[in-house]
Amino acid sequence: MKSTYKVFLLLSLLGITTACNDDFLKEVPLDRFSPENLLTNTAGFDAAVVGLYEGARQEHIIASLNFEYMTVGTDQTQWGRNDSRGNKDYSLLNPNLDATIVYWDWAYKTMILRANTVLDGLNNPNLSIKTEDLNNIKGQALFFRAYTYNFLANIYGGVPIVKQTITEPKFDFVRNSRLEVLNFAAKDLEEAITLLPLQVKDGRIPRAAAFHLLSEIYISLGMESKDASFYDKSISAASKVINKEAGDYQLMTTRFGAAASRPGDVFSDLFANGQVNYSAGNKEVMWAWQFESTNVGGSFSTSLANNSIRYWGPEYDRLQTPNRVLNVVVDSIGRGIGVNSPTNYAKYEVWALDPKDMRNSVYNIRRTFYYNNPADKDYFGKPIVVKKGTNGNLFLARNDGTLTAISIDTLRQYYPYFRKIEGSSINNDILSGNTSKDFSRMRVAETYLLRAEAYFRKGDLENAAKDINVVRTRAKATLISATKVTEDFILDERTRELIVEEPRLRTLIRMGRLVDRVRKYNSEPSVANGPSSGKTIQDFNKYWPIPQKVIDANTGAKFEQNPGY
Repeated sequence: MKSTYKVFLLLSLLGITTACNDDFLKEVPLDRFSPENLLTNTAGFDAAVVGLYEGARQEHIIASLNFEYMTVGTDQTQWGRNDSRGNKDYSLLNPNLDATIVYWDWAYKTMILRANTVLDGLNNPNLSIKTEDLNNIKGQALFFRAYTYNFLANIYGGVPIVKQTITEPKFDFVRNSRLEVLNFAAKDLEEAITLLPLQVKDGRIPRAAAFHLLSEIYISLGMESKDASFYDKSISAASKVINKEAGDYQLMTTRFGAAASRPGDVFSDLFANGQVNYSAGNKEVMWAWQFESTNVGGSFSTSLANNSIRYWGPEYDRLQTPNRVLNVVVDSIGRGIGVNSPTNYAKYEVWALDPKDMRNSVYNIRRTFYYNNPADKDYFGKPIVVKKGTNGNLFLARNDGTLTAISIDTLRQYYPYFRKIEGSSINNDILSGNTSKDFSRMRVAETYLLRAEAYFRKGDLENAAKDINVVRTRAKATLISATKVTEDFILDERTRELIVEEPRLRTLIRMGRLVDRVRKYNSEPSVANGPSSGKTIQDFNKYWPIPQKVIDANTGAKFEQNPGY
């Protein structure tokens, strides 16, 4: 963990600037870490690169302890409360909302600043670093800068492109167009793929991950520029991964690892404890956020851990037996707080095509819950049974089938959830709601779906169906014909395959589908006459607003706000 601490110290100094050009007045703090004395050798640059990985993981937790804005308020999930937060009321999405500010600051103050610091440092002519090491360092920094600009383009639209570290106050930023931002990100990745190695240590960025992201950005460029040649480029980039030209990565089709000796299937094996990384035999995951507390750069506190359970898991510990004995928090189920409460679309509708789809199996979606408090001998170990009352609401049922007066909260406490989130609690603290399980960020299954999307957009429905069917074959799901391939089907297939892993908000924005999909699948209020994302979202919400503080501080030039805000 020493390298991580070094990076924290370094990054606390990166904002210090000087307006004086006299060299003898420039202070180089030799007693602590700064760019001048850290970025001098391979070890120092690698410590700074570790800071980029740490920053990338922050994307998972920065919104706050209670929100995960990259999914909540989309077609997949709603805020698991009856109030207006969490984009349950889109009129609250405004330039002063904390979320709009925190993601902007994360992008510019953390990721782009750190990437540019590394890239600028590599321009030092006095460096003595082996070419192989220099290329790998530069490739990783370019990847993360491209990743961040793709993030910005798919949240805010056009944003300023900052190519170097800024050493003096600047008040005249202007917005580049979304097309310019996407082109800049693509150029970073086009260079990164010439520099990154084929195989890397767990958690590091391999060449395949850069090709994967480049495939997505080329699709966005094709849509933004109306130039269909970008779809061919996307297909080519994805094919480099699929054909193993960018490393030994593949769709896993047979069971593997220690989990294979337990009940389950190959899909559940992908997310089993200790099996998310390549070194565990998982050749499908190209990049995973590292949360294991025993890894260098891994999480070491509950607040920095994988909080998927906290966000996505229901508050099953608030359920009680008919004798009014509460459940207890246990093992890998952790402690959810019902934040990302799945919509009916994600829980039921998307599986209607083929209920026997492996991804809908009991090993991948938990739909049955049990009473787990031994203090109630009448119900301990028995499944929770609910039935509709005369008012249409769900109530607990007794052993004899009669209804109790205990109503069930299906928004926050009792709903099917995706078992990808289950894992060992960080530092054995099951009450934290966080785990030490690594988080799959890029998988070959998504590469197939990206290539399918590129084929679809160029009008090649036959090849689009073939790629989708590769993923569906692994899931033992009904195959589809070319006539069934639509943009909506691709979005549905992404839900079946990538829910929890996918930052759904960014996918919907990049496809131009946020508004209509939210209206279609997230309009049902959780309480009568209450707010809902679908009823409150407006056409201009297709992008998030630019933070007002950014506009106000930019006194030297006009900084345009997104329309509607």
